[in-house]
Amino acid sequence: MAVTVAISTFGGDEWRELAGKRAGASAKALGVPVVFAHADTLHAARNAALAAVETEWVIFLDADDQLDAGYLEGLAAAPDADLIAPAVRYVRPSGRALRPAAVPRVWGHDHDCEAVCLAYGNWMVIGTAVRAGMVRAVGGWRDWPAYEDWDLWARCWLAGATAAAAPEAIYIAHVRPESRNRAGTPADRMEAHRMIARDLGLPVP
Repeated sequence: MAVTVAISTFGGDEWRELAGKRAGASAKALGVPVVFAHADTLHAARNAALAAVETEWVIFLDADDQLDAGYLEGLAAAPDADLIAPAVRYVRPSGRALRPAAVPRVWGHDHDCEAVCLAYGNWMVIGTAVRAGMVRAVGGWRDWPAYEDWDLWARCWLAGATAAAAPEAIYIAHVRPESRNRAGTPADRMEAHRMIARDLGLPVP
């Protein structure tokens, strides 16, 4: 798999510093190309990073998260698809895992999710491996108050992308209450979900 890890930051310089220490260090340990981009907004930074990608595949990575050792081997073990979603290990600021690593599910789904589940919500974290050409074909990252990754994966699926899970690839997500997808009230987050669903013509909860 010819892949580039794209790390994007926005806001203060402290995020660039964190990206180098955490996300960047884990990405470089994989021995693949790594690109960094910083901008005034998250979607602008991710699109700038995407513009620098020259490989077939790209893995986007948040500044404060990490890719576990063996990440690429875990992705390669998954069925062939356009979107390959890893398992996630959520950890506290201390580094202690909240629960065992697992591939996420859409809220309310009691089965291993498939591509069609993207119609109802997100089961793919930012570290999902995706064909860079497909991201470009659907218009790249867009600006939403939350869940911008779901918006991207859903647009890829609506454009015909296939999806598979890679339970052996572990994305390490550092839980922060102030993160984009955790900040605000549950009502705020639900409204962000509804905005994206309406825009894409998907079921609105």
